[in-house]
Amino acid sequence: MEQHRYPRHFQYKHPTFGTKGKPKSKSSWEGTVYYWWWEYLRRNTDYLKCCESGGKGNLANLYKDFGDVRGDSFKNWWTKDGRGVNLFADPQAEYSIRVMEKGQSAIDPAEAFTISIPLYLPKKLILRRFKELLDERHKGKRGHQLAKRSKARYQVKGQPNIPAIKQALEVYDFKKANPKMKLWEIGNAIPKLQMGNKIKAGDTESEIADKKNVLAATVSRYLRRAEVSIQNTTLGKFP
Repeated sequence: MEQHRYPRHFQYKHPTFGTKGKPKSKSSWEGTVYYWWWEYLRRNTDYLKCCESGGKGNLANLYKDFGDVRGDSFKNWWTKDGRGVNLFADPQAEYSIRVMEKGQSAIDPAEAFTISIPLYLPKKLILRRFKELLDERHKGKRGHQLAKRSKARYQVKGQPNIPAIKQALEVYDFKKANPKMKLWEIGNAIPKLQMGNKIKAGDTESEIADKKNVLAATVSRYLRRAEVSIQNTTLGKFP
């Protein structure tokens, strides 16, 4: 019997770009963790040096998979030779319910459970027992189950918080562009960051001091997160 297979599945939402005549908005890829994996890898100085050398050096094996990330088009990088699918999607898997033929081996229990149904039993009993077995073996939400059991070559660590990942990189980039600014000054300058603690005219000295502490601590936290995630990209993991 022909084995049915379904399109490659990703741990989390994957980028889509639409068609030439009907392209999608940037949010269709910038709202995915895979886009930010690419963006963070582009901040890794060791990997950029590897790109500059044509893929030579300690990160040569990673370069074989991720290639040159110095271009500005995520779409071109993702779609080149099916790179995004090959790196981040699970291997193709069987999706249909089928009758096992005589002599066929059972499927890996981690992927499917194989049962034997005596056909002489009443249909109602079979259906009840099947439901009981299904409830025992198939627990939780489908998306959560697939994410936990992913066999993709490169897998996302934990549950990604896209807004936090984006914010951390914004703070990191701002700091790189303004290395002499104090941490609280960075926090005060970046729009939408700690809006309730922006320093404004009329604040007392005590209020200003408190706000500076909060802003500095927030920026410091985001910088640490960004630096760890940037380093993780050359270890083949994210964030």
